[in-house]
Amino acid sequence: MDIEMIKSRLLVKYPLFGSVIANSSFIPEVSVKTAGTDGKNIYYNPIFLESISDEQKIFILAHEVCHIAFNHINRRKDKDNRLWNIATDSVINAFLKQDGLPLVEGVVDIPEAINYDAEEMYRKLLEEQKQNNLNNEQNGSQEMQSNSNSSSSSSSDNSDNQEKNNSSNQNSSQDSNKSNKEDNSKSSSGNGSEESDDMGHDTHSMWDKAIDDKKQEENSSSSSTHTNTADKKKDLLNKEFDKENNKNSNDKDSQRKQDKKEQKLKEEIKKLTELGEKKSFKQNKIERKKQLEELRKIIASQSHGAGNDTNGEIRNIENIGISKPLIDWRRILKETIKYDVDWSYQNAGIEDGVVTSYLEDLPKPETEIVLDTSGSIDEILLKNFLRECKNILQASKVKIGCFDTMFYGFTEIKNVSDIDNLNFYGGGGTNFNAAVNAFSRRVENKIIFTDGDAIMPSTPLDAIWIVFGNIKIKPLGGKVIYIDEKELSNLNKYNGQSYVLKK
Repeated sequence: MDIEMIKSRLLVKYPLFGSVIANSSFIPEVSVKTAGTDGKNIYYNPIFLESISDEQKIFILAHEVCHIAFNHINRRKDKDNRLWNIATDSVINAFLKQDGLPLVEGVVDIPEAINYDAEEMYRKLLEEQKQNNLNNEQNGSQEMQSNSNSSSSSSSDNSDNQEKNNSSNQNSSQDSNKSNKEDNSKSSSGNGSEESDDMGHDTHSMWDKAIDDKKQEENSSSSSTHTNTADKKKDLLNKEFDKENNKNSNDKDSQRKQDKKEQKLKEEIKKLTELGEKKSFKQNKIERKKQLEELRKIIASQSHGAGNDTNGEIRNIENIGISKPLIDWRRILKETIKYDVDWSYQNAGIEDGVVTSYLEDLPKPETEIVLDTSGSIDEILLKNFLRECKNILQASKVKIGCFDTMFYGFTEIKNVSDIDNLNFYGGGGTNFNAAVNAFSRRVENKIIFTDGDAIMPSTPLDAIWIVFGNIKIKPLGGKVIYIDEKELSNLNKYNGQSYVLKK
């Protein structure tokens, strides 16, 4: 599992929490059931993370990042542990769910928490718990009063039995009241174990120790301020002596950098805590939009002409769909395609003195496809490339690779779902030399999908260039097929749901 990749995706999705993500340690720990935090580090069970989807991994670690970013551990103070856990989890999960992240099994899921900050949600839950407890007490009192009235109507001859019955009824009512309180506590939490303060999918068991460590740190800091004058003078002299002799300078520089880093992180956490969960997630959307706009501008500036830079961005294209073939690939590739089946005597059998041949599958031709994934290729255009690749797959064995100013390697495609699950690298300028040099020498078919927006390669190549758009190209060798604006317009309007690929 690539934890750095997950952190990178977290940074892209939650730029407002960038300092927390970058400065927190993500530590694998099998003793943790799912994930948890002590306010500084994030601990995760690698076996658990491997069992869920990539988007759920983002949810799990984003959840822990939020506990740190909003200082949930130290904000607990003297609050009811269980209710505070429910409040913080429900608010975080509501906003992460709104951001499109899939929740995992066992989470605290209270949709209305989207309208509250953690403290507000806590007060709401606390008020609900108090009201439920009051209702249970009133119900218990009414039951006891009813039993008392019933007992007073009995004859005095049965007074001894009456006292016993009243005592029994009272105990029964109290037991019932206690049971109702416990049930109410469970229902207010949504789910979880009565024996533990943990709520939802993650563990909060580290919070108590973190709070104790914080208190000890504060006490230590407080006691150090009362150091006597002689000790202070001694410390100053020692510092000057070390400074003059340049002792441990590297350690001191490292410590200063670490202190500065921690101080900056504290300031960021303080800022986010003061802003609150609601406003922070709203601000994050604004920050993310700004970053995407800046990225688009950078990519646009890189994508004019060949360019020299590669962005190396990983793009995951969802809902690619299918479409009718724009090109008759069986005709285009027929020069290298033999019949799908042929009569062969290689595995023939003899029966009653007669040689019987068997219909035998011949190998499909091989096709290598390179996709232009430079900055000028948007998601819609890339989807059109990929839909046509699915059509090619019906006529040939296929390998697919991406390029911008460099080639990122081929992936063997065995079925349509392999295309749906591809990761696409690129986002920089365009260098067609990288594309033509990517192909294997003996491959039967070479295809390049592009918008043609770059200088043609200096190396001749017998390839099929599929150009989407109006740019005319003159490569050295091969053939060019243009997909014009009209065809693209019709393709984008096409509803691929009703179209079924031929087997």
